[in-house]
Amino acid sequence: MAKSNQYAENFYEIPDVLARNENLRRAMLRLIDTEPMPGKVTEGGNRLEVFRRILRDLTNGEFDLGEAYLKTQVEIPRHESPHSHNNRVFPQGWAERLVRIQFSRFYNQAVLEQLREEGAEECFVPHSETEAADSPCTLHLAGRKQSVELLFTRLVNSYSKGVWSKDPKIPDHPHCTHVIKPLA
Repeated sequence: MAKSNQYAENFYEIPDVLARNENLRRAMLRLIDTEPMPGKVTEGGNRLEVFRRILRDLTNGEFDLGEAYLKTQVEIPRHESPHSHNNRVFPQGWAERLVRIQFSRFYNQAVLEQLREEGAEECFVPHSETEAADSPCTLHLAGRKQSVELLFTRLVNSYSKGVWSKDPKIPDHPHCTHVIKPLA
């Protein structure tokens, strides 16, 4: 199989790529099980464990993105959260936003970790057919070579450590369709 077929060109290709790329899928599952996921939506009771299971099942192809959004909304419902009153924690479409950002985050983190292990210094962020033309990720990252270490640091600082900055990263926002891939 050609290496280019083993990596997604955009967010929507991730499930198909994971079905073909066993090493990447295993790396992603390890991250889902071990990496911190700071955020108020998953605080309280076993909400984080339930969400990790949903992400694992999605990664393993047990169901599609739409079903993952629904399962998230049903299995970690807003009304059971200690932050249920907060519309900033639970904006409209919160379940989809949570699944998309974390699914993309873990996919891209797994790709970056593989590239780091291989000693790659640069990666590529392809343009996406559905990218927002004015988003920081489109304006500053897409269509160009990028530093593996810089993108890895920004991703981990934001999504694992909860130290947010305005520096563009992949994913940069909940509806980000950009992905990271090796150079051709």
